[in-house]
Amino acid sequence: MTFLGKCFTFLIFIFSAVFMALALAANASHRNWRDEIVKPGGLKEQVEEFARKNKELEDAKVRVERALAAEQVARRTALAALQTELDEKVKLLETAEGAMSSLLAQKDTLTRKDLQITEELTRLTADNAKLRQQIRDEQEDRDQLFARTLELTDRMNSLRGLLEVQKERNETLLAQVTRFTEVTAAHGINVNDAIDGAPPERNGMVLVVDRSNKLVELSIGYDEGLRKGHLLEVTRGKQYLGRLQVRRTEPDRAVAAILPDYSLGTIREGDRVDTTIE
Repeated sequence: MTFLGKCFTFLIFIFSAVFMALALAANASHRNWRDEIVKPGGLKEQVEEFARKNKELEDAKVRVERALAAEQVARRTALAALQTELDEKVKLLETAEGAMSSLLAQKDTLTRKDLQITEELTRLTADNAKLRQQIRDEQEDRDQLFARTLELTDRMNSLRGLLEVQKERNETLLAQVTRFTEVTAAHGINVNDAIDGAPPERNGMVLVVDRSNKLVELSIGYDEGLRKGHLLEVTRGKQYLGRLQVRRTEPDRAVAAILPDYSLGTIREGDRVDTTIE
């Protein structure tokens, strides 16, 4: 119930109380109230007037309540419509917020992709510059290599001619060496022999010592250039031990005599033997 309905109800209650008070007063009076009631402007007319006004107020109350009910229905309808519209707006807002969130996420994704593309473009640009420089360097290297190839080709052609000459000379020298070997072999000449009769610079070791005959067996022989009569020096570390004279030679062995006049120590197996010492 609205405030206006409450007001009409309160007025009806007041008028009812007044009517009841008048009725009680009429009953309590010893006066002839009939004349008072029926006379013009008397209580009857007042009661009728109050009844008429009460009826009018009741009718007004009904009209007001109907109007109030209609208004309430209209308000509820309007509120329902507004609530429906609000729900739709909320849904639209939620949809818009979802779309906005999706768009923001897409924006962030596109921003990251754009940054990645920018970085990749920067890297590719740098790589492209490096490749261009490499191409230029390779072109220069190719030109230098081509020039070097031409130079080497010329040198190779020149060396080929020189090689042919050297081959011819080598064949000639080989034939001469073959002939020289045949001649030296036929005359018993060893090319390793020293021209002045001195032994070549060789070294070996004492293998066997025959003290009773004052002979030693050596690890070097005819193939190393030793000949009968050659003199050899014997040492052990930094100690000089004596001198030997070759008596007999084999391809890889030799027998030498110990010269007592030069002996400064006892010669043992494993001592070093040199053709010359400084």
